[in-house]
Amino acid sequence: MPAVAEPPPELAPPPLPLAASLASFPLRGRPPLAAVDDRTLLAELIGDHAAGLVGRLPVADLLDASAATLVELGLTRAARRRVLACAELARRFQPAAAPPAACRSPRDFLPHLHPLRRARTELLGVLCLDAGLGLAGGLRVVAGGALTHVAVTAREVYGPALERRAAAIVLVHNHPSGFLTPSEEDLAFTWTMQRAGAMLGVQLLDHLVVARRGYVSLVEAGLMGGPPP
Repeated sequence: MPAVAEPPPELAPPPLPLAASLASFPLRGRPPLAAVDDRTLLAELIGDHAAGLVGRLPVADLLDASAATLVELGLTRAARRRVLACAELARRFQPAAAPPAACRSPRDFLPHLHPLRRARTELLGVLCLDAGLGLAGGLRVVAGGALTHVAVTAREVYGPALERRAAAIVLVHNHPSGFLTPSEEDLAFTWTMQRAGAMLGVQLLDHLVVARRGYVSLVEAGLMGGPPP
């Protein structure tokens, strides 16, 4: 009988290149980068100590921060360079997006104010706007405590606007009591910040007083544009 040919042995897949092989497995004891949160990614980038120094700053704000701001935060030269390089790379490759919708009335700001409206203590926040009145980043809380009991400087109020190169800001603070009528201190503070903004080239568009069930706009109430009586 003629010999029956045996089937050829199955060929093993060619070995992966070393780099591809290593990339398919996470580092021992560490999860894949796609599975971790933003803070962990930041620690991977600049180290645990440096990440701890900027722990209170939202990552989005950190990526928008200037070199001078990173110095003030205490980051080393190497950590600053990594953050700035990462931010520049992200800007170059981020997908095109439509410009943010213009905010033309106080009601347009309300969806962005939930953290203040729910807060149990009085907080002061800033919303930054670009030249088209679109929001430039999210709400930034710059101080805590009633305006009569906390020293809030123009540098703290306008710092987020200068970092984000904003054309205007809206001030927001909450009254946890639910009583929305602006106080004389609120009006005096607003006038002081108006003057500071004029010197810095950043317009103060409005000051909102918010609570869980309502708000007051100083513009709508006719209380902006001049010193308090």
